[in-house]
Amino acid sequence: MENQTLILQVKNNFDDIPAANEAASVWLGDRNAPPAIDYLANLAIEELVTNCIKYGYDDAGEHQVQITLSLADSQMQLTVTDDGHAFNPLDLPPPDTNLPVEERPIGGLGIHLLRQMSDRMEYVRIDGKNQLTLWKRYT
Repeated sequence: MENQTLILQVKNNFDDIPAANEAASVWLGDRNAPPAIDYLANLAIEELVTNCIKYGYDDAGEHQVQITLSLADSQMQLTVTDDGHAFNPLDLPPPDTNLPVEERPIGGLGIHLLRQMSDRMEYVRIDGKNQLTLWKRYT
C-alpha cells in the first residue's frame, strides 16, 4: 500500500482536540484501519496534545501543534510536533503501578500507556520544535 498521510493543525486549545480526534478517526476509517489503530491514534492525540497545552508554553499566545498521521505497509506512524519547551516525555520514569492509587503522583500514566501500546516511540528536538513519533504495526 502506498504511503498515505493526514496532517492536522491544532491550536493550543483543549477545545480543538475532539475535532482532531474525529478527523483522524474518519481518515483511518476511510482507509480500513483496524479499531485498535484508531483507538491508539485517538489516545496519542488526546494525551500528547493535552501535554503540549498544559506544560509546553509560558505565554498565553496562540501556538500550533501539528499532528501527522501516516499509514504504510500495515503500519501507523503518528508524529506530534510543537514549539513548546524542550521536553522528552520518554525520559520520564515508568509510574509505580504497585502503589495504591491515592499514593501515586498525578501524571505520567498517559505516556506510559502509549509506550506500552506502541511498537516504538522516539523523541527529537529539531529547529526549536519537539517531535514525538510512535509506530504501531497492524494486520
